[in-house]
Amino acid sequence: MKLVLVSIHVEPGPRAVPLGPAMLASVLRGAFGEAIQTRVVDAFVAEGAADCAARILASDPELVGFSMYVWNRSQTLEIAALLKRAKPGIVIFAGGAEATADTEGVLSDPAMDFVLPGEGEELIVEAMDRLLQGATPWSIAAWAKPAPVKNLADLPSPYLDGTLRPEDYGGALWELSRGCPFTCDFCYEARGTAGTRRIPLARVEAELELFEARGIGEVFVLDPTFNYHKVQAKQVLRLIAAKAPSIHFFFEVRSEFLDREMAELFAATRCTLQIGLQSAHDEVLRNISRSFDAEDFEAKILLLHQAGVPYGFDLIYGLPGDSLDGFRESVDFAMNLVPNHLDIFRLSVLPGTRLAETAAGLKLAHEAHNPYRVLASPTFSSQDLDQAARIALGCDVLYNRGKAVPWFEMLLEPLEMVPVAVFEGFAAWWEAHPTEDLIGAQQAFFQALFEARGKPLEGELAADVIACFGHSVALMEGPSEDGERQAQRVPFHHDPMALMAAMEDGVTSLEELFICVPAKLCEAEFRLDAEELIVRVL
Repeated sequence: MKLVLVSIHVEPGPRAVPLGPAMLASVLRGAFGEAIQTRVVDAFVAEGAADCAARILASDPELVGFSMYVWNRSQTLEIAALLKRAKPGIVIFAGGAEATADTEGVLSDPAMDFVLPGEGEELIVEAMDRLLQGATPWSIAAWAKPAPVKNLADLPSPYLDGTLRPEDYGGALWELSRGCPFTCDFCYEARGTAGTRRIPLARVEAELELFEARGIGEVFVLDPTFNYHKVQAKQVLRLIAAKAPSIHFFFEVRSEFLDREMAELFAATRCTLQIGLQSAHDEVLRNISRSFDAEDFEAKILLLHQAGVPYGFDLIYGLPGDSLDGFRESVDFAMNLVPNHLDIFRLSVLPGTRLAETAAGLKLAHEAHNPYRVLASPTFSSQDLDQAARIALGCDVLYNRGKAVPWFEMLLEPLEMVPVAVFEGFAAWWEAHPTEDLIGAQQAFFQALFEARGKPLEGELAADVIACFGHSVALMEGPSEDGERQAQRVPFHHDPMALMAAMEDGVTSLEELFICVPAKLCEAEFRLDAEELIVRVL
């Protein structure tokens, strides 16, 4: 029997790793050998459904299984319909978070034969065995019910058994545990499971050694709260420092489980932390079964800041009980803690969550189909949601994509502006001045702000500060041509060598820089020499 398992990723990159399908392929090979020939196919949201269907059909499969998530549900069903049309006898099924949360809705599509809800490894072995024994897809649909894998030690590692080659992707998704100890109303993670179960430490160590030996650059840890079990988290961090010192790891953590020792262990690895703040208002978070202690949060983030650990926050707008003004306050609270990045999302009322069950009572209007975004609430009008979306856009373009961390606070202080006001202003400016030159857009926007306050010379200095950091980072991290990154010629209003020297000496005030850095119209060349940044005034 020929089976194709399909993973439709958001976009190409080191995160686009088909870990779920590969784990299913591993257990099927162990259970059936060559009786079931399994192939994993990668696809992307931007691809056309017809192209995806053609690549799947090239293997002449008898069965096709899709990993269905909120971002690929529509595309999955479109591809499934094309497969059925091209090969009427083909059996199509789905698993994953979206299919689990809305099994009945997925099964209502005529192209879908059955759903394997929940954790799929044991379920797919039983389902395939039944099909081999002559069971019908319709009987599988009636039989399949979610059942967590009791002992994760029983599952093979697709990395260690060769099913999944992380070097083919440049990165790895890494599962250390399953389950979630929390019951946030907007999330489906904890539903259907109780507590957490962990991957054996011996397997964790073996996978780390493989990642390091294969030269993997990035590993994305899938645990929704990596540091919930503090003792185990510290064990893994010590292993990472010993076994995989060259790899950059991405963790999702909760601030309340941080302590000084853990912050130092994070600092001893190459890593970035993502922390789910969601809102800075306890009364809002209590509406979704969370809570917030601002003083404790700030203290725990200070531990990371002092240890030099990069961290970012998540915020959600449109939460029940929140408002546009409350969301603005949350943005400013988050930015005052100097995150490496701030990711902002509109609330989605996902199927199967408690929020989906209580949305009517909360008077949350939301989309009936994916991505299920909230449309309005009693305290957050549709117009306010649109404005919050503009703030999110301004933050993402100016701060995240624009890598503004080193200079953002330096420029806001003399402007006497709060971060959210800058993001709102930049979003409006960006809409009126679309350009692919992000550094130039940042410079022009801040120069306009200073000119509006009668400080054009300070605006020129601000533009030079942005140029120093922006072009340095772009050269160090940007794409290369023929293996070499191209040198950049950059205009300046001030001597860039003096400006960079002053900032390296610890001058972080624009006012002080204005005094000590001489004005000098010139051009500078930014280039790399053996990965070292060289700046030369022309």
